[in-house]
Amino acid sequence: MIFLRYSTSLALVCSLVSHSALAERTAAARQPVSLDGTWDIVFDADNEGRAADWHLDGVFSSLAEKQEIRVPSCWEEFEKDYEGVAYYRRKFTVPKEWDGKVVRLQFDAVNFISEVWLNDQAVGFHEGGFTPFTFQVQQMLKPGEENTLTVRVAGPILMTDKTIEGIGKMETPQWRGAITGGIWQPVRLIATGDSYVEDVFIEPKIADDTATFHLTLQHAREKAETVEVEIRVLSGKEADSVVSQRKSITLIPGVTQESWKLNIPDAKYWSPDNPHLYRVEVSVVSGDAVSDNWTTRFGMREFTIRDKKFYLNGEPLYLKATFFEGLYPNGVAYPDSREMAVREIQLAKDAGFNMIRPWRKPPPPMWLDLADEMGVLTVGSLAIECMDFPVESARLPGWVANEVRQSILRDRNRACVVQWELFNEIKRPVLMQLLRPMAMLARQLDPTRLILDESGGWAQGANMYLPYESEPMKFNDVHFYPGGQVNQTQYDRLLLIGKTEEEQKAMGLAGLEIPGKNVQPNLMSYLSELGYASWPDIVGNNAMFRERGNPILPATVTTTNLEKQLNHAFQRTGFDKAFPDLQAYCMEEQRIHGIANKRMIEATRANREISGYCIHALTDGDWILGAAILDLWRYPKTLAYEMTKQANQQQIVSVRVLPRNLYAGQQAKVSVTGINELQSTQAVVAVRVESLDGDTVFTETLTKEFPCGISDLYTDLLKTDSMSGSYRVRVDVKDPSGRLITSNERAFDVFTRERIGTPTGQVSVVEIGNTVSSHLKRNGIETIPFSTEMDLSCPVVIGAITKATPDFRKTVGEVKEFVRRGGYAICLDVAGPSLTWGAPNPEPKPKDDDGSWSWVVPRVLADSDVDQLPLSGKLYTTQGNYTSRNHIVTDHPVFDGLPTNVLMSGVYENVCASESICRPDRGQYISGVITYDQQKNMDSSLRHYNGIGDVLWAANVLLVTEGDGKILYSTLRILENLGKDPVADKLLYNMISL
Repeated sequence: MIFLRYSTSLALVCSLVSHSALAERTAAARQPVSLDGTWDIVFDADNEGRAADWHLDGVFSSLAEKQEIRVPSCWEEFEKDYEGVAYYRRKFTVPKEWDGKVVRLQFDAVNFISEVWLNDQAVGFHEGGFTPFTFQVQQMLKPGEENTLTVRVAGPILMTDKTIEGIGKMETPQWRGAITGGIWQPVRLIATGDSYVEDVFIEPKIADDTATFHLTLQHAREKAETVEVEIRVLSGKEADSVVSQRKSITLIPGVTQESWKLNIPDAKYWSPDNPHLYRVEVSVVSGDAVSDNWTTRFGMREFTIRDKKFYLNGEPLYLKATFFEGLYPNGVAYPDSREMAVREIQLAKDAGFNMIRPWRKPPPPMWLDLADEMGVLTVGSLAIECMDFPVESARLPGWVANEVRQSILRDRNRACVVQWELFNEIKRPVLMQLLRPMAMLARQLDPTRLILDESGGWAQGANMYLPYESEPMKFNDVHFYPGGQVNQTQYDRLLLIGKTEEEQKAMGLAGLEIPGKNVQPNLMSYLSELGYASWPDIVGNNAMFRERGNPILPATVTTTNLEKQLNHAFQRTGFDKAFPDLQAYCMEEQRIHGIANKRMIEATRANREISGYCIHALTDGDWILGAAILDLWRYPKTLAYEMTKQANQQQIVSVRVLPRNLYAGQQAKVSVTGINELQSTQAVVAVRVESLDGDTVFTETLTKEFPCGISDLYTDLLKTDSMSGSYRVRVDVKDPSGRLITSNERAFDVFTRERIGTPTGQVSVVEIGNTVSSHLKRNGIETIPFSTEMDLSCPVVIGAITKATPDFRKTVGEVKEFVRRGGYAICLDVAGPSLTWGAPNPEPKPKDDDGSWSWVVPRVLADSDVDQLPLSGKLYTTQGNYTSRNHIVTDHPVFDGLPTNVLMSGVYENVCASESICRPDRGQYISGVITYDQQKNMDSSLRHYNGIGDVLWAANVLLVTEGDGKILYSTLRILENLGKDPVADKLLYNMISL
């Protein structure tokens, strides 16, 4: 039923009376019978069951293909990757005393179309895969005898070309993590008297410590009847009575709606620190019998926005959320066990998160029960669309409205659910058209919560509706995945969110691209997606799949294949020489993941305009395999978890050394930003600069206030004239008694002329512009024009090739011929179409506002033909987003004097490639990436819950033999960093001297 606000002049009389007699009569009032357990199922792959009357018990019994299935479960656990129709059957008995009662059959969720028969009699029909539905069945039921329940389920179609009930591939509302078919949530029968509670919406208000109970009562008789209705509010484990109210109500046949307002004495407010829950019982007494007794839990809490901040129960709250796919190793969409659900929520809280953002799927009621009890804020997320899906059909608007209505009605009494999130990253007119109507439907159903119309704000910028408001406030809801190298530029971009042009100029950051879409200055800002990725412990995970996994489920199949493919990829590229142990490699990826998450969070928290963030993601699974800080089995991913946890603490400092890599003699700006969510306190700030060997270069200690909020705790310039090598700035913040409040450190490197080195001899340069030649000349390196007749010992550097003319292309061809005769060339720029986030034609699509490529993806991921380099190679985007794309550095002369047999980070953060040569057909890999093919997940013909694409590899430094000579191809960001970062200089000089 839709919630309506009522005004009443009735005098409500509250009394605290003895309820012992009523309690005795209530015990038998509402009688539930679970229908969970073992059912029979027949898979109807050819959709012939309707014509053959498979819903009839006698016909069903004659079918040889029937087998047993557990309910609740998704049918993919029993029939690998099944899509289509299936018939379920369950035999049961109910007490003879149920004769004359109103009996309702409740399904918590069945995906997608359900047709129900009881004892061969039609019961009802439902569309929608993620929300509950109910039918009255007393006319078909046989109390005291055996009953037969049959359910025909038409599941979602995603991988095959079937059309069922007029619904084709990818048309149903869906969740990318697990498209579960069948009866995947619990089923039950409920018996009551003729007068019963259909629904109660509880409206708590902490302003006056009241709770208003909006009752929807049903009366099944033909004539009106006066009943006694009582509301009791209980508190604590001992179920102490807090308040009660009772009055006589005349129920008309059908629906009667009432609203009662009760004062909650000594109200205890629900929060993550104190998740206090009240229980409410609503009893309906008809004559001397209790006709129904309805119960649920609720919390006294308020969540809203004031002064561009979130407020919980009148206190400002900085949101630290984590994105939650809700995929499980065996249950797929439903938790493997209650213990697994408890573990993931507790680990989120232990890591410092106060909110979980379930993504595009309402979690099962059991999971939300735990969120209520354990104290974690949640976002009410609806399965109505998922990044360009479902495919448009005339039914889509109706399905969307249905999911909004049923999801909100199901969960609007939850203490943990504080906001409804309606859409995500939408681009299609049919969904844009629904933004306002669905927001108004959500407001009508629930006046008490925040409503976000679109996460990401892709359509027109996000709108947030405050409680009891129907006019939205503009709101910056930002999605940003900067990748694994959170260098100075990416850090600064996070500082710009919400800033005006004048503020950007004052910060010296004017012209830098601001993350997100439709982001405006002077608006409240929230990063609802932020993070990086790393492989889970593939080896350890596979051991668990062998021990506890289901061999036909995608998670088992994907991870098993992944280990085999990764081992092949390491051998194929030679990267196994750098990382011979796959398990150790996964741990190293998790370290890089942790560093990236930590820096992103620090930068976000250092921006006063930002009110919170949501880290992508809490748990691994499906096509976000690697994006999370917990693996699919709910085990922390070592440093990815620990470093994210460090950045989430209430008191932290962010340390910056600018620039990250310095030329000896260049001054470094060292700054320490304090972020304190607690009360201001006096602190002793110790800043120490030391070499990695532990030798102290500089130290300074200050006693100053560590204020609540964001503050500049330290800023100074560091002289590097006498320094060379690797260093770190270590900052300890202690209270006056010496207790450590927080600490942090930041590494940097100083390069002397000797450490950088200088090539000897002449160098020939071919480029558009003069970036390389002018740099070499400034550093005393002689350059000469390229000539086909010049000495073969002279290396040729091919610099920028953007906007190459026909004459320039001809020259590049001549350089290749020079190489074939025994020469050596270095290509610092490689052009070609991007094979992820790009178009399959030679011209890549322009980047989106957030820096990611437009999602137009080729169907076939082809290897790079080295002969086509550097002007028309195939490049793979390897900057990383929520996919692990870490760059491996081997022990090779190109990297002399720099860390080798490592993953790029730290000293490499500016030069690390954003695109790499996709699976070159020949050549020696010196540096590159091993990741997986994300395009499979963006292709509507393959989009399903069945995991990631195949492992692929790409090179960012490749040495290729051409005839008697060699060409070194590089996609490292050397050109844009020459003369700015000594690592770029050193890499170029190493390449020239090869």
